[in-house]
Amino acid sequence: MNLRHDPSARIGVIFATPLIGGGMIVSENFKKFYEENVKSVKRILEERFPDIEFLYDEAGTASDVLRALKRMSDVDGYLVFVLRHLTGVLRPILRSGKPTVIIAETYTGAGELMMEYKRIIDEGLKAVGKSTRNILDPELITKYVKILKTIHQLKNSKLLVITDQVVSQYMNAAFPMAVGIYNVAGEIRAIFGAETVIITSNEFNEKFYDQVSEASAEKIAEKWLNEARSVIGHEKKDLIGDAKMYLALKKAVEHYNADGVAVDCWTLFSSGLIKAWPCLGFMELSKEGIVCGCEADLTSCALMMLMKYLADIPGFITDPSIDEDRDEVIYYHCFSPVNMLGYHSNDYLPYMITTAHWGEKKGSIYVELPTGKKATLVGLNIVDRTLVIHEAEIIGNEYNEKECSTKAIGKVVTKNLMRNWEWRAGWHRVLFYGDWREILKEIGALLGLKVVEEDRPD
Repeated sequence: MNLRHDPSARIGVIFATPLIGGGMIVSENFKKFYEENVKSVKRILEERFPDIEFLYDEAGTASDVLRALKRMSDVDGYLVFVLRHLTGVLRPILRSGKPTVIIAETYTGAGELMMEYKRIIDEGLKAVGKSTRNILDPELITKYVKILKTIHQLKNSKLLVITDQVVSQYMNAAFPMAVGIYNVAGEIRAIFGAETVIITSNEFNEKFYDQVSEASAEKIAEKWLNEARSVIGHEKKDLIGDAKMYLALKKAVEHYNADGVAVDCWTLFSSGLIKAWPCLGFMELSKEGIVCGCEADLTSCALMMLMKYLADIPGFITDPSIDEDRDEVIYYHCFSPVNMLGYHSNDYLPYMITTAHWGEKKGSIYVELPTGKKATLVGLNIVDRTLVIHEAEIIGNEYNEKECSTKAIGKVVTKNLMRNWEWRAGWHRVLFYGDWREILKEIGALLGLKVVEEDRPD
């Protein structure tokens, strides 16, 4: 599927130095050191990120940096290299409100960062800092530019939400008395900059679902029957509606030029307002690079878009359920991507088409998720602007018809989760394979979010 055009990111790069302004005396050796570092930084940035527009400036005093900020007012964020102590240039940048990454040279620039870092933490400023002897480490620079690029991509993304007529009206109006689904779109826009398009189930059915032919749906249903490792409780006729749902969602995403889609599936299907579950359709869309969200969970969708842009990996929305006797968490839901290790991976995980919820729900999939790997579980409390994180080792899978179909078993210190669970972030947590704790903490800081690590002891 062709995704919509992503405009280029623009990053302001500021070199903090007393070579200009301030009347400071500097040696020829330092001038040479500074100029060589500036040249090398520019080379690394332009070689590694030809798709990003970098705007460069130098600042030796607070007045210099104010002029630079005015010239760079429309950038997505700042990358600041501090090569001289105590020049006073950081504070105006930090007060700009834009995401800011500061890389300070240990011998010549750490003092400037150290004098500001406590303010960054205490005031929740959108900044992260790193003091190092090796400011020319290409991997370090690449990491932080990629984070800033991810924030740019989030700001230019679009989510399609399908819900009922009443909820869609309240969501579009950001109903002021509500704290749940009614105001979530506005909060997601405020945090990430992502646009939300909300349509009703009636509109979706008339424009998309009812336009799908039985013949095209039959081909998809046959494909699923042939691909699945096994099929329980379903014949081809049972999958026609699911196939139509997939093709309709695909058309809707293309029509609205969206990067992701969320369906208020449980409510809509239970009320007869949609005619099929979207689980199998979500599986196909994920293989095509589309973020898919169960139960109209926009916060989880936003987190999945973040990780798509950052790491090119899908996420699995889960209901975490704790077994304290075994110190395990069962992470379950009725849909998991089969390309969990990468959007562009064709090494799909085996799946089974099955019933779930004690045999009452059709169109579910059981995906055999990889074991012996670390996973990072992420949630978002939009009201208090809090990113929540915990980690688990995935040690197994379980199959049964209790509740949802896909069940990954994670090893966790469950007493910490019970004690620290951030209930304002809801029950869902999105499972991503890999150890993403530290980089998510940095991204959270750049987005102005607090971070709660739910698995840490008190």
